[in-house]
Amino acid sequence: MVSKYMEDTMSVDTVFAAAVEKLAQEQNKELKELVHNTMKLSTPDVSLREFKRIYRPDKQGRHRSLTLREAYEFSRAFGKTIDEMIALGLLES
Repeated sequence: MVSKYMEDTMSVDTVFAAAVEKLAQEQNKELKELVHNTMKLSTPDVSLREFKRIYRPDKQGRHRSLTLREAYEFSRAFGKTIDEMIALGLLES
């Protein structure tokens, strides 16, 4: 889902993305590969670019939101529930 960017560091998407980055770092998983395996976009670079749009908009000001499927797949990759991921992201924010 693409929407016009509004600064909101406490949205579920940004909180969840913070948890993904923290867990990837803690578990020594490469973020680009993890994001590509979950989001399944055309190339790893495209997947990573789209993931980073959760934090920062692209040059046209478009912001990206996670889908429920992507959130589920990220949580599965770390062996956690979506609720646990959000709680961890809130601790990071």
